[in-house]
Amino acid sequence: MPETNAYYQPELTLPDLLIRAVRSNQDLFIGYSDKNGNLMIQTYKDLLAEAHRIANGLFNLGLRQGDKIIIATQNNQETIELLWGSFLLGIIPTILQPPMTFSGYNPSVVKLMNVYEQLECPYIFMSLEVEDSGDLPEGKIKHKQELNFNGTFPKPVLKPDDLAFIQFSSGSTGDPKGIMLTHGNLMVNMDAIRIGLDLHFYDNIGNWMPLFHDMGLIGYHLTPLYSSIIQYHIETIDFIMNPGLWVNLMSQQKIAVTGCTNFGLALVLRYFNRKKPVFDWDFSSMKAMLNGAEPISVKIMQNFVETLQPFGFKPEAMMPVYGMAEATLAISFAPLMKPSMITAFDASLLDRKNRTQPVDPAEPSARLLSEVGVALNDVEIRIVDDNDLPLENGIAGHIQVNGPSITKGYYKNRVATTSSFCGEWLRTGDIGFFFDGRLYISGRHKDIIFKNGRNYFANDLEAMACTIVDIAYGKVCFCGITGRETGQDKVIVFVAGIPESQADETFLRLRALLRSNLGITVDEMVLIKSNEIPKTSSGKLQRYKLMQRYINGEFEDQRISPNKPELM
Repeated sequence: MPETNAYYQPELTLPDLLIRAVRSNQDLFIGYSDKNGNLMIQTYKDLLAEAHRIANGLFNLGLRQGDKIIIATQNNQETIELLWGSFLLGIIPTILQPPMTFSGYNPSVVKLMNVYEQLECPYIFMSLEVEDSGDLPEGKIKHKQELNFNGTFPKPVLKPDDLAFIQFSSGSTGDPKGIMLTHGNLMVNMDAIRIGLDLHFYDNIGNWMPLFHDMGLIGYHLTPLYSSIIQYHIETIDFIMNPGLWVNLMSQQKIAVTGCTNFGLALVLRYFNRKKPVFDWDFSSMKAMLNGAEPISVKIMQNFVETLQPFGFKPEAMMPVYGMAEATLAISFAPLMKPSMITAFDASLLDRKNRTQPVDPAEPSARLLSEVGVALNDVEIRIVDDNDLPLENGIAGHIQVNGPSITKGYYKNRVATTSSFCGEWLRTGDIGFFFDGRLYISGRHKDIIFKNGRNYFANDLEAMACTIVDIAYGKVCFCGITGRETGQDKVIVFVAGIPESQADETFLRLRALLRSNLGITVDEMVLIKSNEIPKTSSGKLQRYKLMQRYINGEFEDQRISPNKPELM
C-alpha cells in the first residue's frame, strides 16, 4: 500500500522513531495522569533530551551496546525515560513488574530473581521509593537519579535484525521465557497495527495497562510514537483503585483508541453500578476499544457497550482482537468500526468433534463466541490438528502463526524455542477455528478440562458459573486433575467472595447448573480469598498456579465436596 511508505521503512530502528516524532510538524506529547487525574505533559522533544542524558549516565556506568538491563520502576514516566535511554545507547532492556515488597512469597520477586539469573546478573533499575531489595546484590540496584549524566555517549550502529528488547511472557514466573524481539519485528507489527486502526495525528491514545506487558508497551506507547500521535497513560494500580480515572480520560481527552480486557471491563462496569453516573461524559471520539489479552467474554463485552452507549459510545467501536508477545503483539483485528460478529455455536458438537455448527442463541447447547477478526498485514494464520496438519475452515484445532513479526525464539532457551515452532510456524497454544472468514478463539490448550471423555474449556465453565448471583467474574477458576489413586478425572472449582455459610448451597446450585446445561459434574469446590486468585499483568487467570497449591495440599480445610456429611 503506497500509504505505508511514509511510515514503514525497512532500515528503521527504535531510536529513529523518536527522532522522527520530534521532527514532526505536530505538537506531540505524552500525558501522564496521577491518581487524582491531574496530567503532567512531556513532549517527545523533552523525552528525547532526557533519554540523551540517561544514555550518558548508562555509558558512564560502564554499559555498552548489546549489554542488558532490567527496568523495574514504579511509574510510567520513569520507565519510559529509562527505556529510551537504553535504546539510544543500543542497550537491550527488559521491563518487569516492580515488587511492592520483598517479604513473604511474592510472584513479582520470584520472577525478578529468575530473570536476573537468566540475563546473567545485569543492573536493575528501581525507583528511589523502594528501600528493600531482598537478596539482590546492592551493587546491582541502580536509580536513574544517581547516574552521572556528564559527557557524551557513542551513537550505536543498529540494524533491523538486532535485538531491541527481551519481553518476558506475562504468565511465566518460576521459569520465565524471554521473548527476543528485533527492531525489524517491531517495525513490521507496529505498521500493521497502524494500518489496522487507520491511525492519524488526531487519534489520541489512552492506556491503563502496565508497560511491562506487551499490550501496554508496544500497543499504547511504541505504536503511538511510531505513528507520531499523542498518548496518555494512567498508572495501572490507580486504574484498579479508581476505574473512573480511565473513564474520565476517555471523555476529557477525546480518546480515539484504547484497550481493555475482560478484567478491566468488569472493573469499569462495577464502577458504573456503584456511581449510578450522572456525569456529562462523551465517548463519541472512540473508534477502537481493543478487547483482547484473554478469552473474550461476550456477556461482559455486551454489558459494557450497553452501559456506555448513553454517553456516545458507538457499539462498532468495540474491537475484538487477538495477539501474543511471541508475535510482537498483534495477530488479528476485527474490521475497524464494523459491528463485531458474535455467533452461537453448538457447544456439544464443538467439544466432541471440533466441528462448528451455528445454532439459535436461545438453545441450551449454544455457546456464544466473538470473532477476533482477520490476520493483519504480514501475518499468516492456520489451524492444524494434533499432528500439525492443516484443517479446513469450520474445524477447531491448534492456532499457528507465521510472518516477519514473529520472534525467532526464547533467550538462551533452545528447548522452549524448538518445542514452540513447527518449521516457521509458531505454536500459539490457543485453540480456535475460522468461520465465515473470521477467526474465533475457543480457549487455551493447557486450560482444557477432560471429563467423561469430553473436553471442556475452563473459560466456558467460568462464564456459565457467573450466571449464579453469588459468583462474580474474575472470582472463579475451573481446573481439572486426574486422581492419583482412582485414575478418575476430577473437576475442581475455586471460588472467592462467597460467605462460608452460603458455600454448601452455592456449590449444589453450581453442580446442578453445569450438569443440566453442559452435562459436566463438578467434583469439588474450594473456597479461597480474592487475593489468592493468580493473574497475569493483563488480568488473565493463571489456573495452573491454583492447581499446584491444591496438589501440594494447601487447601485441605477449604475444600467442599458432595461426599461431606453436611451435603448429604
